[in-house]
Amino acid sequence: MSRIMGTPLRRAGALRLALAAPLLALILAAAPACAKPPHDPELQRLSAQLAQLDTDPELGPLGGVDRLKAHQALAALAQTAPHSSERKPALYIAERRVQAAQFAAQADLAQKQIDQLDREHDRILLDASRRDADRARMENERLRMQDKARQEEAQRSADAQQAQQQQQASLAADESDQAQALAQARAKAAALAQQEAALTGGKAGATPAAGGARGPSVLVSGAAFAAGSGSVRKDRAAQAQVQAVVDFVRAHPDAAIRIEGHTDTSGGPQKNLALSRQRAEAIKNYLRAAGIAPTRIQVVGLGAEQPVASNATAAGRARNNRVEVIALGGGN
Repeated sequence: MSRIMGTPLRRAGALRLALAAPLLALILAAAPACAKPPHDPELQRLSAQLAQLDTDPELGPLGGVDRLKAHQALAALAQTAPHSSERKPALYIAERRVQAAQFAAQADLAQKQIDQLDREHDRILLDASRRDADRARMENERLRMQDKARQEEAQRSADAQQAQQQQQASLAADESDQAQALAQARAKAAALAQQEAALTGGKAGATPAAGGARGPSVLVSGAAFAAGSGSVRKDRAAQAQVQAVVDFVRAHPDAAIRIEGHTDTSGGPQKNLALSRQRAEAIKNYLRAAGIAPTRIQVVGLGAEQPVASNATAAGRARNNRVEVIALGGGN
Protein backbone atom coordinates (compact mmCIF):
# COMPACT_ATOMS: atom_id res chain seq x y z
CA MET A 1 0.00 0.00 0.00
CA SER A 2 2.85 2.36 0.82
CA ARG A 3 4.32 1.73 -2.61
CA ILE A 4 1.00 2.46 -4.36
CA MET A 5 0.54 5.75 -2.51
CA GLY A 6 4.25 6.59 -2.44
CA THR A 7 4.65 7.12 -6.16
CA PRO A 8 1.96 9.87 -6.55
CA LEU A 9 3.18 11.54 -3.37
CA ARG A 10 6.79 11.59 -4.56
CA ARG A 11 5.70 12.97 -7.94
CA ALA A 12 3.58 15.67 -6.30
CA GLY A 13 6.41 16.65 -3.96
CA ALA A 14 8.88 16.87 -6.81
CA LEU A 15 6.44 18.94 -8.86
CA ARG A 16 5.87 21.35 -5.97
CA LEU A 17 9.58 21.78 -5.44
CA ALA A 18 10.23 22.35 -9.14
CA LEU A 19 7.53 25.02 -9.35
CA ALA A 20 8.52 26.71 -6.11
CA ALA A 21 12.28 26.78 -6.55
CA PRO A 22 12.55 29.93 -8.75
CA LEU A 23 10.10 31.95 -6.66
CA LEU A 24 11.68 30.74 -3.39
CA ALA A 25 15.09 31.83 -4.59
CA LEU A 26 13.68 35.25 -5.50
CA ILE A 27 12.09 35.67 -2.07
CA LEU A 28 15.21 34.56 -0.23
CA ALA A 29 17.29 36.99 -2.28
CA ALA A 30 14.93 39.80 -1.33
CA ALA A 31 14.89 38.81 2.36
CA PRO A 32 17.05 41.76 3.50
CA ALA A 33 14.52 44.19 1.98
CA CYS A 34 11.83 42.59 4.17
CA ALA A 35 13.87 42.77 7.32
CA LYS A 36 11.83 42.12 10.41
CA PRO A 37 11.43 45.24 12.53
CA PRO A 38 12.68 44.68 16.07
CA HIS A 39 9.38 45.90 17.55
CA ASP A 40 7.33 43.11 15.76
CA PRO A 41 7.76 40.04 18.02
CA GLU A 42 5.18 37.89 16.09
CA LEU A 43 6.98 38.41 12.80
CA GLN A 44 10.32 37.64 14.48
CA ARG A 45 8.94 34.45 16.04
CA LEU A 46 7.52 33.12 12.78
CA SER A 47 10.62 34.16 10.85
CA ALA A 48 12.81 32.28 13.38
CA GLN A 49 10.67 29.16 13.00
CA LEU A 50 10.90 29.29 9.23
CA ALA A 51 14.62 30.04 9.33
CA GLN A 52 15.12 27.03 11.59
CA LEU A 53 13.23 24.91 9.08
CA ASP A 54 15.32 26.28 6.19
CA THR A 55 18.61 25.48 7.95
CA ASP A 56 17.60 22.01 9.19
CA PRO A 57 19.95 19.48 7.48
CA GLU A 58 17.13 16.96 6.93
CA LEU A 59 13.98 19.09 6.60
CA GLY A 60 15.51 22.13 4.86
CA PRO A 61 15.48 20.72 1.33
CA LEU A 62 11.91 19.34 1.75
CA GLY A 63 8.40 20.78 1.57
CA GLY A 64 9.45 23.26 -1.10
CA VAL A 65 6.04 24.63 -2.17
CA ASP A 66 4.72 25.05 1.37
CA ARG A 67 7.96 26.74 2.51
CA LEU A 68 7.63 29.11 -0.47
CA LYS A 69 4.09 29.99 0.58
CA ALA A 70 5.30 30.51 4.16
CA HIS A 71 7.97 32.94 2.97
CA GLN A 72 5.34 34.76 0.91
CA ALA A 73 3.02 34.99 3.92
CA LEU A 74 5.81 36.38 6.09
CA ALA A 75 6.67 38.92 3.41
CA ALA A 76 3.00 39.98 3.30
CA LEU A 77 2.89 40.17 7.11
CA ALA A 78 5.98 42.36 7.12
CA GLN A 79 4.16 44.84 4.83
CA THR A 80 1.24 45.35 7.25
CA ALA A 81 1.15 47.99 9.95
CA PRO A 82 0.98 46.63 13.52
CA HIS A 83 -2.48 48.07 14.23
CA SER A 84 -4.00 48.01 10.76
CA SER A 85 -7.07 45.97 9.80
CA GLU A 86 -4.96 43.74 7.52
CA ARG A 87 -2.61 42.78 10.36
CA LYS A 88 -4.68 40.11 12.09
CA PRO A 89 -5.62 38.08 8.99
CA ALA A 90 -2.05 38.38 7.63
CA LEU A 91 -0.66 37.07 10.96
CA TYR A 92 -3.13 34.20 10.97
CA ILE A 93 -2.22 33.25 7.41
CA ALA A 94 1.53 33.50 8.15
CA GLU A 95 1.23 31.24 11.21
CA ARG A 96 -0.74 28.62 9.24
CA ARG A 97 1.72 28.80 6.32
CA VAL A 98 4.72 28.26 8.63
CA GLN A 99 2.97 25.29 10.28
CA ALA A 100 2.04 23.90 6.86
CA ALA A 101 5.67 24.23 5.72
CA GLN A 102 6.83 22.32 8.80
CA PHE A 103 4.22 19.59 8.29
CA ALA A 104 4.99 19.35 4.58
CA ALA A 105 8.73 19.02 5.23
CA GLN A 106 8.10 16.32 7.84
CA ALA A 107 5.73 14.50 5.48
CA ASP A 108 8.32 14.60 2.69
CA LEU A 109 10.95 13.31 5.13
CA ALA A 110 8.64 10.47 6.19
CA GLN A 111 7.95 9.63 2.54
CA LYS A 112 11.68 9.68 1.86
CA GLN A 113 12.25 7.27 4.73
CA ILE A 114 9.41 5.05 3.47
CA ASP A 115 10.98 5.00 0.03
CA GLN A 116 14.32 4.08 1.56
CA LEU A 117 12.67 1.31 3.58
CA ASP A 118 10.94 0.07 0.43
CA ARG A 119 14.26 -0.05 -1.40
CA GLU A 120 15.87 -1.86 1.55
CA HIS A 121 12.94 -4.29 1.64
CA ASP A 122 13.32 -4.98 -2.07
CA ARG A 123 17.05 -5.52 -1.59
CA ILE A 124 16.42 -7.93 1.29
CA LEU A 125 13.89 -9.85 -0.80
CA LEU A 126 16.34 -10.00 -3.70
CA ASP A 127 19.13 -11.23 -1.43
CA ALA A 128 16.82 -13.83 0.09
CA SER A 129 15.79 -14.97 -3.37
CA ARG A 130 19.42 -15.30 -4.40
CA ARG A 131 20.24 -17.23 -1.22
CA ASP A 132 17.32 -19.58 -1.85
CA ALA A 133 18.53 -20.13 -5.40
CA ASP A 134 22.07 -20.80 -4.15
CA ARG A 135 20.78 -23.26 -1.56
CA ALA A 136 18.73 -25.03 -4.21
CA ARG A 137 21.77 -25.31 -6.47
CA MET A 138 23.91 -26.60 -3.59
CA GLU A 139 21.27 -29.17 -2.65
CA ASN A 140 21.03 -30.36 -6.24
CA GLU A 141 24.82 -30.66 -6.39
CA ARG A 142 24.87 -32.57 -3.09
CA LEU A 143 22.24 -35.02 -4.31
CA ARG A 144 24.13 -35.44 -7.59
CA MET A 145 27.38 -36.17 -5.76
CA GLN A 146 25.62 -38.64 -3.46
CA ASP A 147 24.16 -40.45 -6.45
CA LYS A 148 27.55 -40.49 -8.13
CA ALA A 149 29.18 -41.83 -4.95
CA ARG A 150 26.57 -44.60 -4.73
CA GLN A 151 27.18 -45.57 -8.33
CA GLU A 152 30.95 -45.60 -7.80
CA GLU A 153 30.58 -47.65 -4.62
CA ALA A 154 28.39 -50.16 -6.44
CA GLN A 155 30.97 -50.39 -9.22
CA ARG A 156 33.80 -50.85 -6.70
CA SER A 157 31.82 -53.56 -4.93
CA ALA A 158 31.22 -55.35 -8.21
CA ASP A 159 34.89 -55.04 -9.17
CA ALA A 160 35.98 -56.29 -5.73
CA GLN A 161 33.63 -59.26 -5.97
CA GLN A 162 34.95 -60.10 -9.40
CA ALA A 163 38.56 -59.76 -8.21
CA GLN A 164 37.81 -61.98 -5.21
CA GLN A 165 36.31 -64.62 -7.46
CA GLN A 166 39.36 -64.45 -9.71
CA GLN A 167 41.68 -64.67 -6.70
CA GLN A 168 39.81 -67.69 -5.35
CA ALA A 169 40.06 -69.37 -8.74
CA SER A 170 43.79 -68.55 -8.85
CA LEU A 171 44.31 -69.90 -5.33
CA ALA A 172 42.47 -73.08 -6.22
CA ALA A 173 44.72 -73.51 -9.25
CA ASP A 174 47.80 -72.79 -7.12
CA GLU A 175 46.73 -75.32 -4.53
CA SER A 176 46.22 -77.89 -7.25
CA ASP A 177 49.71 -77.16 -8.59
CA GLN A 178 51.14 -77.29 -5.05
CA ALA A 179 49.46 -80.61 -4.41
CA GLN A 180 50.91 -81.99 -7.61
CA ALA A 181 54.35 -80.62 -6.74
CA LEU A 182 54.06 -82.11 -3.23
CA ALA A 183 53.27 -85.51 -4.65
CA GLN A 184 56.24 -85.27 -7.00
CA ALA A 185 58.54 -84.12 -4.20
CA ARG A 186 57.47 -86.97 -1.96
CA ALA A 187 58.03 -89.46 -4.72
CA LYS A 188 61.48 -87.99 -5.30
CA ALA A 189 62.23 -88.11 -1.56
CA ALA A 190 61.15 -91.74 -1.41
CA ALA A 191 63.40 -92.61 -4.32
CA LEU A 192 66.32 -90.80 -2.71
CA ALA A 193 65.65 -92.52 0.60
CA GLN A 194 65.64 -95.90 -1.07
CA GLN A 195 68.86 -95.03 -2.87
CA GLU A 196 70.46 -93.88 0.41
CA ALA A 197 69.31 -97.06 2.15
CA ALA A 198 70.83 -99.15 -0.63
CA LEU A 199 74.12 -97.28 -0.41
CA THR A 200 74.31 -97.61 3.40
CA GLY A 201 73.44 -101.25 3.26
CA GLY A 202 70.36 -100.87 5.42
CA LYS A 203 72.32 -99.82 8.53
CA ALA A 204 70.56 -98.33 11.53
CA GLY A 205 70.03 -94.63 11.17
CA ALA A 206 69.60 -94.75 7.39
CA THR A 207 66.75 -92.70 5.96
CA PRO A 208 63.59 -94.81 5.93
CA ALA A 209 61.42 -95.17 2.86
CA ALA A 210 58.45 -92.80 2.63
CA GLY A 211 54.91 -93.90 3.29
CA GLY A 212 54.99 -95.51 6.73
CA ALA A 213 58.68 -96.33 7.48
CA ARG A 214 58.91 -93.35 9.78
CA GLY A 215 58.00 -93.50 13.42
CA PRO A 216 56.33 -90.81 15.51
CA SER A 217 57.42 -87.22 15.09
CA VAL A 218 57.16 -83.77 16.64
CA LEU A 219 57.15 -80.36 14.92
CA VAL A 220 58.93 -77.11 15.68
CA SER A 221 57.09 -74.25 13.88
CA GLY A 222 58.83 -71.58 11.87
CA ALA A 223 57.62 -69.05 14.45
CA ALA A 224 60.18 -70.50 16.88
CA PHE A 225 63.00 -69.09 14.73
CA ALA A 226 64.03 -65.51 14.07
CA ALA A 227 62.83 -64.27 10.68
CA GLY A 228 65.19 -65.41 7.90
CA SER A 229 67.54 -66.90 10.50
CA GLY A 230 68.49 -70.31 11.88
CA SER A 231 68.57 -69.06 15.47
CA VAL A 232 65.89 -70.19 17.91
CA ARG A 233 64.08 -67.36 19.62
CA LYS A 234 64.55 -66.87 23.35
CA ASP A 235 60.90 -66.27 24.14
CA ARG A 236 58.87 -68.68 26.23
CA ALA A 237 56.82 -70.12 23.35
CA ALA A 238 59.91 -70.99 21.26
CA GLN A 239 61.74 -72.50 24.22
CA ALA A 240 58.67 -74.56 25.07
CA GLN A 241 58.73 -76.09 21.57
CA VAL A 242 62.42 -76.96 21.91
CA GLN A 243 61.81 -78.55 25.30
CA ALA A 244 59.02 -80.61 23.77
CA VAL A 245 61.56 -81.96 21.25
CA VAL A 246 63.96 -82.90 24.05
CA ASP A 247 61.15 -84.68 25.91
CA PHE A 248 60.14 -86.46 22.72
CA VAL A 249 63.65 -87.77 22.02
CA ARG A 250 64.08 -88.91 25.62
CA ALA A 251 60.81 -90.77 25.34
CA HIS A 252 62.30 -92.82 22.44
CA PRO A 253 65.71 -93.86 23.72
CA ASP A 254 66.13 -96.75 21.26
CA ALA A 255 65.25 -94.77 18.12
CA ALA A 256 67.53 -92.95 15.75
CA ILE A 257 66.48 -89.34 15.37
CA ARG A 258 66.11 -87.59 12.00
CA ILE A 259 65.81 -83.79 12.03
CA GLU A 260 64.40 -82.35 8.80
CA GLY A 261 64.40 -78.62 8.11
CA HIS A 262 61.72 -77.22 5.73
CA THR A 263 60.95 -73.72 4.38
CA ASP A 264 58.39 -72.04 2.11
CA THR A 265 59.21 -70.78 -1.39
CA SER A 266 59.86 -67.15 -0.40
CA GLY A 267 63.64 -67.31 -0.99
CA GLY A 268 65.72 -68.88 -3.74
CA PRO A 269 66.36 -72.68 -3.72
CA GLN A 270 69.94 -72.43 -2.44
CA LYS A 271 69.00 -69.96 0.28
CA ASN A 272 66.07 -72.12 1.36
CA LEU A 273 68.23 -75.25 1.55
CA ALA A 274 70.84 -73.45 3.64
CA LEU A 275 68.21 -71.94 5.97
CA SER A 276 66.44 -75.27 6.48
CA ARG A 277 69.78 -76.97 7.29
CA GLN A 278 70.69 -74.22 9.77
CA ARG A 279 67.41 -74.61 11.64
CA ALA A 280 67.77 -78.40 11.79
CA GLU A 281 71.31 -77.98 13.13
CA ALA A 282 70.02 -75.54 15.78
CA ILE A 283 67.60 -78.18 17.08
CA LYS A 284 70.41 -80.78 17.04
CA ASN A 285 72.55 -78.45 19.18
CA TYR A 286 69.77 -78.18 21.73
CA LEU A 287 69.52 -82.01 21.87
CA ARG A 288 73.25 -82.35 22.32
CA ALA A 289 73.17 -79.78 25.10
CA ALA A 290 70.42 -81.85 26.74
CA GLY A 291 72.67 -84.94 26.75
CA ILE A 292 71.38 -86.70 23.62
CA ALA A 293 74.16 -88.66 21.91
CA PRO A 294 75.02 -87.03 18.57
CA THR A 295 75.44 -90.48 16.97
CA ARG A 296 71.66 -90.95 17.22
CA ILE A 297 70.94 -87.76 15.28
CA GLN A 298 70.72 -87.19 11.51
CA VAL A 299 70.29 -83.67 10.14
CA VAL A 300 69.00 -82.80 6.67
CA GLY A 301 67.84 -79.56 5.07
CA LEU A 302 65.13 -80.02 2.44
CA GLY A 303 64.32 -76.35 1.70
CA ALA A 304 60.93 -75.93 0.01
CA GLU A 305 60.87 -79.39 -1.64
CA GLN A 306 58.26 -80.96 0.68
CA PRO A 307 55.47 -78.45 1.38
CA VAL A 308 52.47 -79.50 3.42
CA ALA A 309 50.29 -76.55 2.36
CA SER A 310 49.94 -74.00 -0.42
CA ASN A 311 52.64 -71.32 -0.53
CA ALA A 312 50.11 -68.92 -2.09
CA THR A 313 48.73 -67.93 1.32
CA ALA A 314 50.35 -66.66 4.52
CA ALA A 315 48.80 -69.50 6.53
CA GLY A 316 50.17 -72.06 4.07
CA ARG A 317 53.65 -70.55 4.15
CA ALA A 318 53.59 -70.59 7.97
CA ARG A 319 52.84 -74.33 7.92
CA ASN A 320 55.62 -75.02 5.43
CA ASN A 321 58.22 -73.26 7.59
CA ARG A 322 58.93 -76.03 10.11
CA VAL A 323 61.42 -78.48 11.56
CA GLU A 324 60.30 -82.13 11.86
CA VAL A 325 61.95 -84.36 14.47
CA ILE A 326 61.27 -88.02 13.59
CA ALA A 327 61.90 -91.19 15.60
CA LEU A 328 63.27 -93.92 13.30
CA GLY A 329 63.66 -97.64 13.69
CA GLY A 330 62.99 -98.50 17.32
CA GLY A 331 60.48 -95.71 17.99
CA ASN A 332 57.20 -96.84 19.60
